[in-house]
Amino acid sequence: MELVSHIWNVYIVNILDILILTYIFYRILLVIKGTRTIQIVIGLIVLVAITIIARDVLHLKTLSWLMSRFWLAAVVILAVVFQSEIRYALAKIGSKLFFVGTKIKSNFISEIVEAATEMSRIRMGALIVLEKDMGLKNYTETGIKLDAKVTHELLLSIFNTKAPIHDGAVIIKDEKIEAAGCVLPISTEIEVKHLGTRHRAGIGLSALTDAIVLVVSEETGNISICVDGEIEKVSSENLLEVLTNKYTEKAIL
Repeated sequence: MELVSHIWNVYIVNILDILILTYIFYRILLVIKGTRTIQIVIGLIVLVAITIIARDVLHLKTLSWLMSRFWLAAVVILAVVFQSEIRYALAKIGSKLFFVGTKIKSNFISEIVEAATEMSRIRMGALIVLEKDMGLKNYTETGIKLDAKVTHELLLSIFNTKAPIHDGAVIIKDEKIEAAGCVLPISTEIEVKHLGTRHRAGIGLSALTDAIVLVVSEETGNISICVDGEIEKVSSENLLEVLTNKYTEKAIL
């Protein structure tokens, strides 16, 4: 027993400690990867370096005093700066405790792909959201409640330019059209300023939630998919495979 206790206290506990910390930092890096947050983190690292140098190397009293006061308020500052990322991370942890994938019970994705392909051909703009584990009630409440079966005919009707709700987003929940004409948050990232409102809305929502957002450009007819705050162009030939894979993709915590 003493040997086992010794091995546990000296080796296993330390190994677990290192693995848990490594995993935490890995998840943090995944959350902030490719966003402006990484620039903020670099800025914080620079401030930490300045604080250490001023206090322990150069012994600059005034600067050390100012930096010590800054770090006292750092928790509040970080909570404000990283509020979107913190909300996303906590929501994802709360919605996914295990490695679970989304199961498809119908061919609703085929209906979406058929509609998107037709809209791409005739250059009809569209914004379609597939809800996964994180609820989108705040956004569905901004639109018109439908609770209708997903069909390509209905999607084409909703996004017809003569329809009063064609400018908003369609949100699909549990393989049904939950609402249409919904308002989504617009991404303010500098890198996407050149994109249209639909694309920026898709990026904005996908950055805050685990939803998949399909965007059809009214100007070019291009089809894009937004996931985790990133956007990628997809051909109509590969759309069914890509959309299915992303919708059924297992979440890794």
